[in-house]
Amino acid sequence: MTDEAPRKLGELQYRRLLVALDGSGNGELALAAAVTAALRDNAAITLICVAPDVVADAARFPSPAQLVPTDQDEVDRHAEGVLSRAIDLIPDEIPVTKVVRRGRAGEQIVAHANESNYDAILMGSRGTGRIGAMLGSVSQYVMHHAQIAVFVAHAPPSDD
Repeated sequence: MTDEAPRKLGELQYRRLLVALDGSGNGELALAAAVTAALRDNAAITLICVAPDVVADAARFPSPAQLVPTDQDEVDRHAEGVLSRAIDLIPDEIPVTKVVRRGRAGEQIVAHANESNYDAILMGSRGTGRIGAMLGSVSQYVMHHAQIAVFVAHAPPSDD
């Protein structure tokens, strides 16, 4: 036994938050957490959505069923739409920027985080949106490769 006093935890204070979105409920929960933190700490939020690279994915995963959309413009528009809908949910007093990247989601999220000065990444677990479902566990990749704090949100199943 030691006579050392228990260490007290301080509050987290993050000023620059990167929120990865894929259109899923889990991503929306991560966005809600980011908004709560931003309102409390006067933080800025950057939203990122990664559109699959249709050509690279088709070469990597050839499929007669064409599970990967063949129209790059369509997946790019979907990513833009995910971000636009999210921006509409964020209070006006929170500074927001948006980033659309193309490629493998986990790699692009980590690369963008490394290129910028964020304090934390917030994201949903195992996306079920059109983009997230195609890419496997993006959150696992980000948690293992990011060099900043990563918070993963998992929404409880709905009773609908």
